[in-house]
Amino acid sequence: MFVPSLLHEPTGDPGLWIDLFDENRAILVDLGDVSGLATRKLLRVERVFVTHTHIDHFIGFDRLLRMILARDRELVLTGPPGFLACVRGKIAGYTWNLISAYPVRIRAEEIDGGVVRSETYAGIDGMAPQPAPDRPFDGALHAERLYTAHAAVLDHGIPVLGFAVRETERLAVNRDRLERLGLKPGPWLRDLKQAVRRCEPPDTAVLAEAADGPARAFRMAEIAGEILIRTPGQRIVYVTDFRFTPDNVDRVVALAHGADLLVCETMFAHDDEPLARERGHLTARQAGEIARLAEVRRLAPFHLSPRYKGREREVFAEAAAAFGGPIAEL
Repeated sequence: MFVPSLLHEPTGDPGLWIDLFDENRAILVDLGDVSGLATRKLLRVERVFVTHTHIDHFIGFDRLLRMILARDRELVLTGPPGFLACVRGKIAGYTWNLISAYPVRIRAEEIDGGVVRSETYAGIDGMAPQPAPDRPFDGALHAERLYTAHAAVLDHGIPVLGFAVRETERLAVNRDRLERLGLKPGPWLRDLKQAVRRCEPPDTAVLAEAADGPARAFRMAEIAGEILIRTPGQRIVYVTDFRFTPDNVDRVVALAHGADLLVCETMFAHDDEPLARERGHLTARQAGEIARLAEVRRLAPFHLSPRYKGREREVFAEAAAAFGGPIAEL
């Protein structure tokens, strides 16, 4: 269900787009320059996970805000300590006297120790911040029928967040069984998967397209049990802008252990390790070592310093050598 892609080339602003396939929904991790994203894609964004509010990670907030003013779906933004003040300041920078009829709704939340603090904004309130109840934080941020989200706090000289999102379940079609039943692929399979994810009643009617002849009716439980393969969902972890310290490494390894995909900064080549240490970033070799320790399936290096433009392959090769596994270019 997760279809991930980086927002920019490796030396551009950081950010990961995760499309929720067939759901008309999407997740953004980090909110750098989003001017290259089509409006139709921005309107699908329901959650934004922000590692921290350095300008290259948060400058896209204004464009996203403008796009969702007329959208009747809540946007949730999550960030590190101090994030509420950053969102409040952004929104307070505009005049909202004509906003009361707009359906816009925003929930901003920050992780601070063992607590998640929240504020809401709505057109009907003139975009004035409204306090929401605190809730405890133990690593879990969000859970629903389709996916869960977790976070870990890392050190970049300031607190930054690393994020993990996981599909609740992966549903695949057994093509051999489909053919044996005399059925053919079509939109009905997407509807069947969505019905299963929504936990609709077992007797829900499903009209399946026949390979030769009219559509055939089945009970959802009957046909799903016959042709759907249910496996644990894909897990994607995104970490960037943190020091290569034992504590940070331990936290990232715990967050990412066994993940299908680790999207990890490779800001500097290892020859520039003193500069990486000074600026609180990783080298490509260090990113590869973390991926190896976490036993992830694939590593996607990103967030390279512009000094390596045109030399990205060298940096990727350094990360791959330390990882000893496949590199994904999203």
